[in-house]
Amino acid sequence: MATIPHVKIALGNLPDILNGSDDNIVVPRQMLKQLLDLYIGCWDFDEEWYFASYPDIKQAVEDGLFPSGWAHFRAVGYFEGRLGSRPYVDADWYVDTYPDIAKAMLEGKVTSAQQHFTEFGYKEGRLPCDPGILPKWYIPRYMPGRSCESASQADVLQDFLTRGLKQLAVPAPPR
Repeated sequence: MATIPHVKIALGNLPDILNGSDDNIVVPRQMLKQLLDLYIGCWDFDEEWYFASYPDIKQAVEDGLFPSGWAHFRAVGYFEGRLGSRPYVDADWYVDTYPDIAKAMLEGKVTSAQQHFTEFGYKEGRLPCDPGILPKWYIPRYMPGRSCESASQADVLQDFLTRGLKQLAVPAPPR
């Protein structure tokens, strides 16, 4: 396991503040930016795809407003709702999980699962493919009171889609 800095080194007194009873806390801007950068920095990023998809960013980099597309994505792009790379969309899983998309495709409203996810699904909070939930990992952490034996894979997926994803639940142990 990689050595990680002690919580007090990485976050100062933030853990003490979080363990307090106040629902509204103040987090210094710099610390919040560092935490978000750490979160965003773990994602896939494809500079070539980013520039092709967002020519305004390519121009901004050429004009010297950002040192790279990656720098833009981390500082601004994610918060604007941009994707950092072309998402892999498992079309079969997507239409099975979201039957309204299968219907929209049959009606000619969208041409493919890929198109729907890239243009709409990402913004709607849909997943492009099976998140790989491991029930023995997920259930004890995010479905208290349920046992691995009593929850079906469909139950666990439904919980993740409706609740877990919004709470930034981790579907399986990190790599």
